[in-house]
Amino acid sequence: MKIGMMCLWNAANGPSIHAELVGRAWVKLGHQLRIFSAKKHPDAKPTLQKDENFVIRHFSVDEVIPVTRATYFDPSPLLNEEYDVFIAQNVERLPVERLLEVFPKIKERAITVQVVHEGKAPENPLFYKFDWDAIVCFDQRYKDYLVKSFLAEKIHMIPYPYHPLEPGDKGKAREKLGLPLNKKIVFSFGFRPKDIVSILPALKDVAKEYPLRYVIIANPESDVGKLREAKKRYDFIDLQVTPLPLDELYTYLHASDTLLIHRESSQKYKAVVSSSVCQVLGSGCPILFRESNFVELQGDEIVKYRDFEDMKAKLIDLFRNKIDLTRIEAFLEEHKAERIAEKFIQLFEKLLGG
Repeated sequence: MKIGMMCLWNAANGPSIHAELVGRAWVKLGHQLRIFSAKKHPDAKPTLQKDENFVIRHFSVDEVIPVTRATYFDPSPLLNEEYDVFIAQNVERLPVERLLEVFPKIKERAITVQVVHEGKAPENPLFYKFDWDAIVCFDQRYKDYLVKSFLAEKIHMIPYPYHPLEPGDKGKAREKLGLPLNKKIVFSFGFRPKDIVSILPALKDVAKEYPLRYVIIANPESDVGKLREAKKRYDFIDLQVTPLPLDELYTYLHASDTLLIHRESSQKYKAVVSSSVCQVLGSGCPILFRESNFVELQGDEIVKYRDFEDMKAKLIDLFRNKIDLTRIEAFLEEHKAERIAEKFIQLFEKLLGG
């Protein structure tokens, strides 16, 4: 099958992670893929991941608030490339006005599918002007608001895909990264480093009992001012500001005793998913995550904490107990990207057959 997908790609954000997981799975399954992506976009935090030869970058966006508008948009790839299915990911953050102009011609040549990442009903009225053949969302929380604006029979729930299990050798990973072999290593990464400043006093308490190194890889486009100040007070912080390609990210995860994600519930969006969990659970590194609506549908494949005291207790428990990967293996087998990609293909075949 020939698939065209308009999305962010090789960018450190949730829609890009989803697109990459299912997109690369389609290629692995033997389908032909064309990616239509941005040269520049406020959401496209760098990863240094090299583009594949099927990626075409043909538009630019400078601002997404109050609405997303293109500062540059070349429609020719959308009109000239061959594809049987056209997918748009996170439409609210795409150049909606320009896409809507060419959408009738896209519908003449392909079935059209929207993948919804929006955590609530978008305010931009153009979002509702598209006549999609199908709309895909991740769970009931998304469907609850979508049915108010779109036909229920067009809405399909396909879960967010996960990276497959890819465990590594902790000792070799630490040697490769130059990290100490005799300390407990807690790891955090991303472009919200200010979120983790509040947990540092609790980690200091843990560091009194265990030799500790807290490795933080912050995206270059993030605000690290508060962390740099905190580093002067907490000697266990190892702060690096650099893009993080997926293979390097997994090396850090293999080297770590715990991935710590401190993220409060989103007050703006009811429907949210932690794309980070989906991206990195396959590393085998235990994930310790603040209880929030980002992980309300996650089970015991991750460890959740209620407050800082609970965080300290569960972190120490993770240090003391060897993690059994059996439950993670079973979960990832059910949610692996290839299986989710097949669900999409089944939907596409149904739409093409109809």
